[in-house]
Amino acid sequence: MHRLVLLTVDVALIAISTVLAILLCSPLSPLSALVNAKLYFLVTIGVAIPVLWIFGLNRTVWRFTSLSDCWLILAASAWIVVFAITGNLAVGGIQAIRDMPQSLPVMQGLLILCMLAGVRAAMRLRHSLRRRARMAKSHFRDERENVLLVGLNPIADLFLRCAAENARGHIQIAGILSNAERHRGRSLRSCEILGPPEAAEDVLHDLSVHGIHIDRIVLSMPYAHLSRRAQTSLAEIERTRAIRVDCLSAQYGLSELISDSAAGVKEGGPDPTTGASAAAPAPAFGDGDLPASSYLRWKRVIDATGATMGIVCLAPLMLIIGVIVALDVGYPLIFWQQRPGAFGRPIRVLKFRTMRRPRDKNGRTLTDAQRVSRAGRLLRRLRLDELPQVYNVLLGHMSLVGPRPLLPVDQPSFSAARLRLRPGLTGWAQIKGGRHLSIEDKAALDLWYIRNASFTLDMLILLSTIRTVLFGERIDRRAIDQAWRELSS
Repeated sequence: MHRLVLLTVDVALIAISTVLAILLCSPLSPLSALVNAKLYFLVTIGVAIPVLWIFGLNRTVWRFTSLSDCWLILAASAWIVVFAITGNLAVGGIQAIRDMPQSLPVMQGLLILCMLAGVRAAMRLRHSLRRRARMAKSHFRDERENVLLVGLNPIADLFLRCAAENARGHIQIAGILSNAERHRGRSLRSCEILGPPEAAEDVLHDLSVHGIHIDRIVLSMPYAHLSRRAQTSLAEIERTRAIRVDCLSAQYGLSELISDSAAGVKEGGPDPTTGASAAAPAPAFGDGDLPASSYLRWKRVIDATGATMGIVCLAPLMLIIGVIVALDVGYPLIFWQQRPGAFGRPIRVLKFRTMRRPRDKNGRTLTDAQRVSRAGRLLRRLRLDELPQVYNVLLGHMSLVGPRPLLPVDQPSFSAARLRLRPGLTGWAQIKGGRHLSIEDKAALDLWYIRNASFTLDMLILLSTIRTVLFGERIDRRAIDQAWRELSS
């Protein structure tokens, strides 16, 4: 029965495609074109049913549509057009072909192909989004292991492909190290080549600044093929940082690597998002503690509208700040840092750069206080360095108001509860003490906001944020006590 439904849907799509093709090929007289092409339309529907049945398109599972299925759709579309022309000639004769626009078969074939392939692609996308949503609701933390890949060769390509297809929930490739300098800045399967193996220490430092902490280094090339300096650097990293260095070889297969990664997560190892044990229980926080679902839907609409208006209105100011940053600390202008977003999904939080390079001209390592420029201190004081996060709001990664996205090391012990909503540009904790509060007090205020979020409260927070930016942060002990009191009850 289900096959018959799929066949009916495909035939309906072909009928719609044929009508659109007729209208597009005869824009000046659409009604007369439809009347003249009614024979061609009926012949198309008549030949479409057996062609679809022969090619087995009604027996495919749409949500798992592959490239081979698209080739079948292309072949079926071509045969439908050929049989439609032949049937029209056989029934209506030469005059029927002359009355038909010459571009009609080509337009019809393209529309049929787009319709049949498009609806299958839409179903596959819908299934993928629903699966991600289910996974996000069941896992508040990002349990993937961050891996740094060393070597650029067919084995590295195979590893990346297998990790993407079979271990997406367990392995995240943070970057690649390649011996060839010309490869730097390029990418393999969307993984950026960060530098040579000799610079592994610097690469790990840069990634940690962005909030990415490497759990394992994987070699796709024999260890003996590395330079002496690269071998020394990797050995030092393994000794001092406790980062395991594995080599893909005949004795260590890819499937074993993936299963080991999965086992490490299941056995309650440290959580990469919070740094706490995965087995550590979190306080109960049910769906009843969330704001009304109707407001959450409107909240996303308000966020998108506000972000769009903000980008338009703040574009001149951000352009001026970009020029200041370029003159003060240089390129790149934007700094990103990976932080846990809603349901623990990692997001890239954008900011204007306020810190110089980690080393001076003599190669001496600078402290964070030495790296912050004067302009950078002013931008941080006025929160202007966080203006690029408006784009995070527009993309749906963040909200205008919500719990601030914290670094993994700053996550409270009950971080899962405060990750029930999208993180915000500003929040209840920011206007009630901000940087002067402890991690646990911030978390209590964030949970109070999650339970009491409303349009009125969001407007109050946005207006109070302006006052906080102008006059500084002040601890509101009454709000903190109220949050703890309601949480304990």
